[in-house]
Amino acid sequence: MPGKVRYLLIAVLLFVDMGCSKPPVHTLNREGPSLVWPAPPDVARIEYLSSISKPDDLGIAPSFFKKVVRVLTGKKTSQHIVRPSGIFVTREEILYVADPGMSTVHVFNLRDHRYDQIKKFGKEHLVSPIDVAVDHRDNLYISDSILRKIFVFNGNGKPEREIGGADRLSRPAGIAIHPLLKRLYVVDSNAHVIQVFDLPGNFLFSIGGRGVEPGAFNFPTFMSIDQNGLLYVTDSLNFRVQVFNPDGEFLYLFGKQGDGVGEFSHPKGIALDRAGNIYVTDAIFDAIQIFDKAGSLLLYLGEAGQEPGQFWIPNALYIDHTNRIFVSDSYNQRVQIFRFLGGGER
Repeated sequence: MPGKVRYLLIAVLLFVDMGCSKPPVHTLNREGPSLVWPAPPDVARIEYLSSISKPDDLGIAPSFFKKVVRVLTGKKTSQHIVRPSGIFVTREEILYVADPGMSTVHVFNLRDHRYDQIKKFGKEHLVSPIDVAVDHRDNLYISDSILRKIFVFNGNGKPEREIGGADRLSRPAGIAIHPLLKRLYVVDSNAHVIQVFDLPGNFLFSIGGRGVEPGAFNFPTFMSIDQNGLLYVTDSLNFRVQVFNPDGEFLYLFGKQGDGVGEFSHPKGIALDRAGNIYVTDAIFDAIQIFDKAGSLLLYLGEAGQEPGQFWIPNALYIDHTNRIFVSDSYNQRVQIFRFLGGGER
């Protein structure tokens, strides 16, 4: 690009950037008639809010600096979600989305309307980020299934430390942090165990082993920790959910293989709302099933498709402290957002 033209474009961008107002606040509410489950006349328990595929969906426009970089370099970095996996939402309204399809973690600041990407840990590029978690000090943890590591960034976004490696992890997938015990739990799918570390990265113990008996796993995928510190694990190819105490003692399980409601074909994501209800995505059913703590089915939502409330191989999900439900709708290349209408944090 000729120098004069390049600088003219920069001047135009500066003028436009200064002259435009800030993007409107995006409230994550869907315009038009409400989409709820169960359908009327039953009392609604779940409400559809919105979906995110790219920053534009949140009214996030590229910054002036990024516009200038694009003009100067001619490079345009894709910001579209390709294959979303693990999700975490902080109380500061920062939404992290692991995207192994892009070898990236998308960072959406819902409050300040900013967008960024995490592609590297120092000089090492992410390859297959599967899940994300944030601890009490705002440190960010990213599991990479191919690199066999958990990468930890400090609250300022700087690389802090690595956990695991090929000698400890086989194929890390879902991760969760116990806030009181300050432990990191890592679902190691290919090893059929949960590996447990302290937050500095020291190995403590493992849970499980391959098998079909209670307490054993067959390719577990994701996990969640409830308000009482109990661990809920999707034991994917045993077609069930298993529950443990923080020290790995088996408590109970529910679910079985089948194609009926309350049964599983390929359970993946798992999360709990503030009332203690358990949400499980099923990648084959293209649906979410909601259970009480005893494992009894309460509600079923979703079907195959591309419309709001429909899914195409749903993956992980996350429920924040306001009972918003974020679901990785993997092959629709989006995150869908719902809300449990039972109320927020008490």
